[in-house]
Amino acid sequence: MPISKRKQKDDEQSVTSESKLPVKNVPALMGEGEKFFRDQLYDRAIQCYTEALELSPGNMNALVERAACYLKTGKNDLALNDAEESLKENKEFTKGLYQKAEALYAMGEFELALVFYHRGKKLRGDVREFQLGINKAQEAIDNCVGDPDLVKLEVKGDLSYFDKPDEMNIGYQKPYAQKQQAVQKREKRALKPGSQKTIKQLLGELYADKVYLENLLNDDHATRVNTKAGDAIWLLANNGLNFLDSRTEFWRQQKPIYARKAVRQSNSSIKNPLNYVLNQLEIIDNLQSAGKHAESLDKSNRLMVYVNKSPDSQLTDKKSIISNIHSSIGNAYLEMGKYELALQNHQKDLEISKDSDNKEGISRAYENLGRVYARNGKYKSAIDIWEKKLPLAESDMEKAWLYHEIGRCHLELGNYKLAEEYGEKSLEHSEKISDEVWKLNATILMGQSQAKMGDEENLKMSIDNFEKAAEMTEKQKDEPARKAVRKALAECKEKLRKLQVASVKDVDEKEDQNENKQEEKIPSEKNSPRESNKKDETPRKTNDSPKNIIDTPRSNKEKTPEPKNETPRSNKEKTPEPKNETPRSNKEKSPEPKSETPRSIKEKSPEPKNDTPRSIKEKSPEPINDTPRSQVSEKKPSKMEYKIQVKTSDDLSSGIDANVFITLIGTQDELRDIQLKQTNNDSNPFERDHVDNFDFDDLNYIGKLKKIVIGHDAPDSSWKLEFVNVTYDNTLYRFDVNKWLDSDFKKEDEKLASVELEPSSIIENVNYYEVEVKTCDDLSAGTDAKVMLDIYGSSGELLDVQLKNPSNNEDPFERNAINKFELNLKNIGKIQKLAVMTDGSGSGSSWKLAYIKIFDSKYIYTFTANKWIDSKTELLLDGEPVQANSL
Repeated sequence: MPISKRKQKDDEQSVTSESKLPVKNVPALMGEGEKFFRDQLYDRAIQCYTEALELSPGNMNALVERAACYLKTGKNDLALNDAEESLKENKEFTKGLYQKAEALYAMGEFELALVFYHRGKKLRGDVREFQLGINKAQEAIDNCVGDPDLVKLEVKGDLSYFDKPDEMNIGYQKPYAQKQQAVQKREKRALKPGSQKTIKQLLGELYADKVYLENLLNDDHATRVNTKAGDAIWLLANNGLNFLDSRTEFWRQQKPIYARKAVRQSNSSIKNPLNYVLNQLEIIDNLQSAGKHAESLDKSNRLMVYVNKSPDSQLTDKKSIISNIHSSIGNAYLEMGKYELALQNHQKDLEISKDSDNKEGISRAYENLGRVYARNGKYKSAIDIWEKKLPLAESDMEKAWLYHEIGRCHLELGNYKLAEEYGEKSLEHSEKISDEVWKLNATILMGQSQAKMGDEENLKMSIDNFEKAAEMTEKQKDEPARKAVRKALAECKEKLRKLQVASVKDVDEKEDQNENKQEEKIPSEKNSPRESNKKDETPRKTNDSPKNIIDTPRSNKEKTPEPKNETPRSNKEKTPEPKNETPRSNKEKSPEPKSETPRSIKEKSPEPKNDTPRSIKEKSPEPINDTPRSQVSEKKPSKMEYKIQVKTSDDLSSGIDANVFITLIGTQDELRDIQLKQTNNDSNPFERDHVDNFDFDDLNYIGKLKKIVIGHDAPDSSWKLEFVNVTYDNTLYRFDVNKWLDSDFKKEDEKLASVELEPSSIIENVNYYEVEVKTCDDLSAGTDAKVMLDIYGSSGELLDVQLKNPSNNEDPFERNAINKFELNLKNIGKIQKLAVMTDGSGSGSSWKLAYIKIFDSKYIYTFTANKWIDSKTELLLDGEPVQANSL
């Protein structure tokens, strides 16, 4: 019995050489580590971060994430080592400062922890975790040494000893003399209250040390009185036990950070309302960081009820707590897309903070209000709010991101010069703190602003900035950003090239106009070839004989104003004249009706190497340009980006190796004979059962698309075309074909075998999506089944998509493969949920999916699976989608 295709491939992969093993990279390992951390599998998360550090030594993000895992497992010293390692290159790395403070707090070094909490808050006052850390560290110090406000010094006893001269204390003293006097007054240690079980739970690994020290203290031989060794051992053991007793007493009130869990609070845990509130705020922040916004909102509302019921005497700063809760509620509503409710809560936060003169709360409220306005597309309101926050920003880090966000709003509003200026300010503050991420963001913002201004000088500066940004992305090993920056750089270079070519053409046209004026002034040149050519234009335009045209009164009117009032068409025809005047006139004298067709144009110009429309590229004058469409196009110079998708049928021998051309005919203009040559992934186009994507930038706007003409230049060959999609101006035009294009479609006067089509369907408000799918490396993880996606958007609409014909791979969903699919679909807003399924067909229907990423113009959405997909499976978004730059 023959072995199935699926089984054979998996067996082969399972025994191949190391080149077939999965290639692990830093982003993938970091993603796995985050997943294990959320699932509380801290040891596996530590392993992922360790492997990431082996690939990228000194990676600051990997170090702080591993430090957090060490804290969860109680390995505080290792957590401290990682946090300090992350601060070697940048002492103001806020994540490293926070993890170092947390590690010191867990180790009982509350004073040092308080120092680093304050240092982090000074750099990033908007990060609430630093303020919570300050509160708990201060409370821990008060629990250990007491509140200094409650301690009163009293003058008691005889203080005359301190007035004695210092000479009384000078002199040789026998070593251990004072220590022996103290030892002789040994007293039996008082046992602290509490069961041994409770003490063991509180001390953890230190409980074994406590037992050892107690046994050592009770050993009369080891701690003999009035002996040097015995006294020293007794003193050390006694001090150690006193220290453990004080730690036990503190931990009895407040657990260390690694022992905390977000569990249901018992009645005994709310004995200290302030502790309870701070703990709940920390839980709310963790829920929001994990993307659980509905649960975060529920806890915030419950905490608000509890705080309002609590008396002011139990909560020292009740107004500040309430404003914090309003801020949390507003952030939850923002992520859920409920902008009005988010605004209401952030406004309450601002009002309470202003009433209590809380500058930190005011700054936080301004920041959050700006985020809501920007997310809702109200960029002017966002700018006004963030301008008010600017004077409150203290650290360079805060100013860097604030200037960047204001600049991006100006970019969205079309204020490109202001956007560039704010980008420069953001870059200035980013360089002060050597923050590479914000340097990159500021540089990209400047490049985008300059590219939008579009003149030659700004385009050169934009290219320079994008080149710098490309170098930064390579250093940071940020592959999505590198790809986006490279694409923007190529677009800017192409715009600059076209601008320079256009400027040269303008100079040539002016020279031609000057020559024409000179010719008009010379009477002897009335019957020159140039004048005879002008006479020939009218007969070709109307297809009448020259005699009939001359006899009409209208032709007499046209003869006089023609030299002085030339149409854009005549200017266009005169562009190539200075190079080869005589052949052009000879060419125009021969009236060949067939030469007016676009197919004969291809015969005259056998080198269609440029992807631009051939009507723009070719030098010879074309009667087609005399049509009103051409004139409308020149009056409306707006440019568009066109995406053309061509699907070759799956029939036998349906592919073709010929040159393929397409003409787009719109309501206002037309683009003739565009060669479909360079695909997006540089693959061989028009192969059997293949989808090819072509992008064209800066082509004339043609209005609404009425029809297309598509064909190839090998009429003796056959090509079966399934469909054509044309996307521009946020509209998708679909043309269903399902026909063979061969000699049957070739007309007598044409070289191309082509077909004319009208749209089968039109979809407005479309968006470009790129879907990246990773199959796991497990045995038999691949599948031959069809894979479908249900994509749920914030608009309430659903996209039903089948993933086929990947842009980077021939055979999709193979074991350990990454496939990418390019889709033009209806815009459904921000993606909220994803469902994936297979149809169970093929020899290997089971499929183990690693992850799915969806890229659009604004966001990158990541859905981690790591599970077998045998039926419809819903995937949740991994936290908040990453903001992508619209390059």
